[in-house]
Amino acid sequence: MRSRMTMATLVILALMVGVLALGCDGRAQQDRAEEDRVADERDADDLDADDPIVAPSRVVVAGDEPRVVLDSAERRRIGLRVAALTHASAESGRHLPGQVMPEPERTVTLRAPVTGRLTIAEGRRWPALGQRLAAGAIVGRVSDAQPLTVPLGGTVTAVGARPGEIVEAGQALLEVADNTHPVVRIAWPGDAGRPPERVSIRPSDGETPVQAALIGPAAEADPLTRRPAYLYRSRRRWAGAVPGTPVTALVPDGERTEGVLVPDDAVVQWEGLAWVYVSRGPGEFARVRMPTDQPVPGGWIARAPLEEGDSVVVTGVQELLSEEFRSRVTVGEESGE
Repeated sequence: MRSRMTMATLVILALMVGVLALGCDGRAQQDRAEEDRVADERDADDLDADDPIVAPSRVVVAGDEPRVVLDSAERRRIGLRVAALTHASAESGRHLPGQVMPEPERTVTLRAPVTGRLTIAEGRRWPALGQRLAAGAIVGRVSDAQPLTVPLGGTVTAVGARPGEIVEAGQALLEVADNTHPVVRIAWPGDAGRPPERVSIRPSDGETPVQAALIGPAAEADPLTRRPAYLYRSRRRWAGAVPGTPVTALVPDGERTEGVLVPDDAVVQWEGLAWVYVSRGPGEFARVRMPTDQPVPGGWIARAPLEEGDSVVVTGVQELLSEEFRSRVTVGEESGE
């Protein structure tokens, strides 16, 4: 009996020793974890909490040329596409600023003949700003007076009343201008020589140039440059050809400019200049300055350093620009510091 009790006592004592050992080991681990935490906090206190976080860069420098490097997955993500530059030529010359001018003699104002309520013609709508009307078109009536007809075909440039309103006799209801052949005033510098009989008018980027014939000198100087000005009549109208619209006139010099055609989609603006991204190899793209002194429909004629056969980015250009300068963006700093 005593032997069995002794054996049981030994077993219990062994278990108690094991439990105590485990407890001591667990406490030691907790103490070490606490020491590590305190050390980490101490190291963190040594760092400046306001230190900026710099974004990783995908820009490498080859020689003196920075290049944006993107892997195939990143190129697919932004939908990046390139196109090869092809040879192109265009008539060269000097670009002069111009402006579409109003023509009072080709503008008519439709006025209320009597006082009364303005109504629209049956089955018609009251003309809207910018709508084209044919000469003789019936647009409405005031009270019991004769129907209102448009004496001159053209575009509605002003709306003075709406159907249902009571209008006064003589009140302006519509203004219609015939701008099928817009007149453009071109500021003429003294060193530009005599104005030629014809110039090319470039309404805006991407628009097809419009030929214009010389009318003669303008009655007044250009109000912006104070230079003498000449008037030219365009062969046709274009969208947005309303008085006050700025245009550019190409005065030919008898020469032709040779180069490559850079499409509009390939050009990105940065710091007031135009740039393109040229492929330098698989996934590598360099930003190259692009002159804009020779615009043509759909883009520009450019010369060196751009050459025929160069591949330029036409989709994803803005993303490349952002990626190139992303490393400059920091968290914790004010912009411009």
